[in-house]
Amino acid sequence: MIKMIQLDELTEPLDEIFSTGDNTLDQALGGGIRTGMLWEIVGESSAGKTQVALQLSLFVQNPPELGGISGSTCYLTTSAKLPTGRLKQIADSNSQLSPTDCGLDNVHTISISTVPILQNILSNILPPFIQQKASSPKPVKLVIIDALTELFHSSEKTSKATLFDRSKDLNRIASALHTIAGTHNVAVVVINEVIDRFERGPAPSSSKDLIYSDKSRWFNTCNSVPGENTKEASLGLVWANQLNARIMLSKTGRRRYIDESELLQAQQQQKKARVGSGNSVQQQTQMLASEDDAQQATLVRRLSVIFSSVAPPVSMDYIIRHEGFRVLPDESLLEELKAQTYGFASDESEELAQSQNQDQNHSSTLPEPAVPAQPSQTQGSKDEDEWDRYWEEEDEESKNVDWDALELSLTQAS
Repeated sequence: MIKMIQLDELTEPLDEIFSTGDNTLDQALGGGIRTGMLWEIVGESSAGKTQVALQLSLFVQNPPELGGISGSTCYLTTSAKLPTGRLKQIADSNSQLSPTDCGLDNVHTISISTVPILQNILSNILPPFIQQKASSPKPVKLVIIDALTELFHSSEKTSKATLFDRSKDLNRIASALHTIAGTHNVAVVVINEVIDRFERGPAPSSSKDLIYSDKSRWFNTCNSVPGENTKEASLGLVWANQLNARIMLSKTGRRRYIDESELLQAQQQQKKARVGSGNSVQQQTQMLASEDDAQQATLVRRLSVIFSSVAPPVSMDYIIRHEGFRVLPDESLLEELKAQTYGFASDESEELAQSQNQDQNHSSTLPEPAVPAQPSQTQGSKDEDEWDRYWEEEDEESKNVDWDALELSLTQAS
C-alpha cells in the first residue's frame, strides 16, 4: 500500500547525488548527477560524449566520502562495443577514483541493435537485473544508453507514418526509462546526436504563433559561443519533452596551452580527493603531463546546460585528458556558480525552526518591540462629521424657504 506524505514531512532527500569527477561541473549541475532523473548528453561526433559517460560509470562506484554512491553501472551500447581500454585508462590514471572500489567489474554491458530489442530489455531484462543487484555491495545506480539515435537511423523516406512510429517508440522508451529511474532510484543518462540547424526566417506577419525554429532554440540548442547554435539535438520535440536535463557538448575549434600547475591547483581545491593518496604534486604533474601535451596546444570544447529541473542554464569550457574530462578554471564562471545555492527543503525549515527557538529563548531578555504607529482613524471620522453637520445645516435652512414664491418670482423676472 502506497502511503502519501507531505513534502515538509521528509527528513532526507528522496534521491542520491554522485560526483561527475569535476567539482566545477558538479556545482553547475546542482551538486552532481542526481538519481531518479533522465539526463541527456548531446553533441556532435568527437565532442566527448562517450568520454563523459565512461567517467560517470566509474565515479558512481566511489564511496560516499569520495563523492560517489557505491553503485554500479549498466552500460547499453548500440553501434559500438564498450571501449574497455579507454575505461581502464581513466580508472588507472584518475587520482580521484578509489583503486579498491572503482573498476571494470562494476560496469555491466549489453549490445543493442534495434528499437524492439531495446524496449524488451528495458521492460523485461533490466528491471529484474537491477532488483537482483539491489542487495549486493554495488547496486545498480546508473544506466547509460550510448547512443539512442543510432537505433533510429533509417534509409526510408521520411513521411508522416515514419514520424508517427518514431514518436510512438520514443514515448515507450522514455516511459520505461522513467519507470526504472523512479522505481529503482537510479540515474539514467542517454547519449544523443545533433543535426544541422538552419535559419528559416521570421514567421509571417499575419501569424501570431512562433514557428518551431524559434521555439527550439530554448530547448534544442544554445548560443554561448559563436557557431554553437548551428547544431541542435536530434529526435525532436517528442523526446525533448521527456528529459529532466539536457547537456550539450560542442567543438569550438579553439586551442589553448594548458598550464599543468593551474589544473593541479584547481584539482587540489576540490573537496573530493583520493583517501590515502601518497602522490606528491610533482608525481601528479608527471602523471598528468605528457610530451605531446607540452609541445602542442590542447583542443578546447564547450559544455552547456541547456535546461535542467535542478539547476539553471550555464556554459563552460572543458578539455579531454587521458584521465578524463576537466573543466577549465574560469573566475567569472566560479563567481556565477557561487551565487547559486542548492539545498533540501527540510534544511530551510530547520533553520527557520532554530531561529524561532532562539527568538523564544531571548524573548525574556529582549525589550518589547515598539508597536508601529497605525494610521489614525480619528482624522477621517472628523472630516465625515464636518460634512454631516454642513448638510444638516443646509437642510435646516432649506426648510424655511418658500419654494413656490421663489419659483413664481423667478418666472415673473424672466
